[in-house]
Amino acid sequence: MSESSVFQNIGNVLSRIDEIKRKYGVNKTVAYPGFDYWLDREMQIEHEEDAVENLQLEKSVEETAPAREIPLIKNMNTGSGTKEDTAQNTDMFDDIIRKASQRFMVPEQLISAVIKQESDFDQTAVSPKGAMGLMQLMPATATFLGVEDPFNAEENIFGGTQYLRELINLYNGNLNKALAAYNAGPQRVGEDIPDIPETKDFIQSVLDYYNAFSKYD
Repeated sequence: MSESSVFQNIGNVLSRIDEIKRKYGVNKTVAYPGFDYWLDREMQIEHEEDAVENLQLEKSVEETAPAREIPLIKNMNTGSGTKEDTAQNTDMFDDIIRKASQRFMVPEQLISAVIKQESDFDQTAVSPKGAMGLMQLMPATATFLGVEDPFNAEENIFGGTQYLRELINLYNGNLNKALAAYNAGPQRVGEDIPDIPETKDFIQSVLDYYNAFSKYD
């Protein structure tokens, strides 16, 4: 077979392939229902795994580092609610919060403030993203912290308080950054607090509750 015949045959084959593609729509982009959801979910998992990895890298340092002082921030709005308005049905968790506060050197008022904001003291709460319990621990974070049952009040509060303490140490006592990382993940918090409305609202609300709890203690 001559060289020209070979190229002619190849050309015929390629033309046939193109014809089949056009006929069956092979060249069309297929949109898979729900792909965006799974892509977002994969990104959430990746961010969560990154956050846990970051904490693992810091863990050996934090175990030997002195606990950072946590100042009461008074330059935020404190709100007008009474303690009864701010913290309903908290008595049943007071003892656990006190013990967690003593173990991890985090103010009881701050622990209560995070719980109030995250779950409103509902130990069965589950967020749309899968965060669980009083302090809304994500599954990977709970596993890393050794929390076997996120809906057990004591396990959840001790795990959440440990996580909060590690974040406070990670950001050298900067409470705003620690709270931002608690909400959005450490991988999103650098020199500045991320420009995420939900995260900024979270910080503001927790500080409001923190001040309110402190005011009425």
